[in-house]
Amino acid sequence: MRRIIKSSKITWIDITNPTQNDIIYLKKRFKFHPLILDELLNPSLRPKVELHKDYLFMVIYYPIHIKEKRETTSRELNIIVGKKVLITSHYKTINPLKVLSNDCRIHKEARKLYMSEGTGQLLYHILSSFWKNCFNKSKRIDKRIDDIQKGIFGGMEREMVLEISLVKIDIINFWRIIEHQKEILESLSKDGLQFFGKSLLPHFSDILGTYEQVVNSLETHKETILALENTNQSLLSTRINEIMRVLTIFSVILLPLTLISSIWGMNFPKSLPLTGSSSGFWVISSLMAVLMMTMIVYFRKKKWL
Repeated sequence: MRRIIKSSKITWIDITNPTQNDIIYLKKRFKFHPLILDELLNPSLRPKVELHKDYLFMVIYYPIHIKEKRETTSRELNIIVGKKVLITSHYKTINPLKVLSNDCRIHKEARKLYMSEGTGQLLYHILSSFWKNCFNKSKRIDKRIDDIQKGIFGGMEREMVLEISLVKIDIINFWRIIEHQKEILESLSKDGLQFFGKSLLPHFSDILGTYEQVVNSLETHKETILALENTNQSLLSTRINEIMRVLTIFSVILLPLTLISSIWGMNFPKSLPLTGSSSGFWVISSLMAVLMMTMIVYFRKKKWL
């Protein structure tokens, strides 16, 4: 699907799930290199920025969180920026881009705000909306970490093992998507000066600053989730040790009682004392009870119980 948004100075062509017809359309109207246009049809392997004589070509990736699978994956965005035209091409919907394009398509004030000063200004707003939205996504991870912390100290250590693993995978995937894009933003700041002029330098620096905020936020999340994982493991180990301690104490208490009952249960009636006495059962039972109480009192005095 192809959307064309025009302002007084520039044209924005947004293509979702590009087809060969879209490539033919672009070839007829613009002098882009055929290899660049062919890249719009095939997924790229890495982010990049290329400066050509009359246009700039970029490939960037946007992190998308899939709620059903509880994981983060990437969506590719290809951008061709000329002096009078900006082309965005992507295979699936990218929310911040969709919001911006709808705003420009519907509202004259939005077109004036985002497109009145040329393609460089529009490119800035697209990238800025991307990274601001990424920063908001990092806040979602922050919320999940807060829930994990409450669960850990709320007696839900076992349940939090899976949650911690899911958040760790989420952070890793998020990091892998944005990790190499710093080079792209730095190259854009450098090549953008040649293509757009020095007036947009503060704008590109602002985008780089937002990117750094996202990176710093992810690094904080990574350190926090590792600390919570260690805390959770310590609490689990402590709980297991407490259970083992109690079981061991009961085993120690029951061991001599089991030994006594086993001895008097042997089939040697003439050799065992009290076997012929009518009160023998009560004497042995009392002995076992006294022994058990003595051991319990001793363990309590040692604060083992």
